[in-house]
Amino acid sequence: MWSPTKTIPALPYSLRTCFCLIWLLAGMALSGCGYQLASSMPSIIGDGSRTLKVKGVDYPTLHPWLPHAIRSELRNEIGARYLARWVDSGSADYEIQINVSSFSTREWIRTEMDTAQLYAISLTLEAVIYDGSTNREIWRSGPLSYSEYEEHANERVASGYIVAQVIRKLADSMRKTF
Repeated sequence: MWSPTKTIPALPYSLRTCFCLIWLLAGMALSGCGYQLASSMPSIIGDGSRTLKVKGVDYPTLHPWLPHAIRSELRNEIGARYLARWVDSGSADYEIQINVSSFSTREWIRTEMDTAQLYAISLTLEAVIYDGSTNREIWRSGPLSYSEYEEHANERVASGYIVAQVIRKLADSMRKTF
């Protein structure tokens, strides 16, 4: 009869100890090289004590609710990650301009009552951060996009998830200072 203990011998104590020491040294070497989690890294706009406001949201779509959805999601994500203190009006240390390159929704499945149930949604945008006092460009995100099929009866609600994902990508890229 087959038994795993008969076919695979146990490692000797000295080999197990050596193996653990190798892993320990590798862990210490990686921590010594400056590797750290992105959530613990500073953002491109400082330690979270600076103020930020939206300069504008430019979009070439016919969806009037899209700028509001982007602003709200951006405010929530910036606040949740403590990247900056949000300011709605007045002066701010930094201003962010959101440029939407494309936003598309396509219905894929309709019910017998002629309501859409599955949408293919895609959003591409770019963010530019300016210094609030000099209006000098500080940082540019590059194109950020997200596409997915969303199942919902309402196009606007289905699109909200896609907006949230792109804004999360934007907040992640604001932490990448390397």
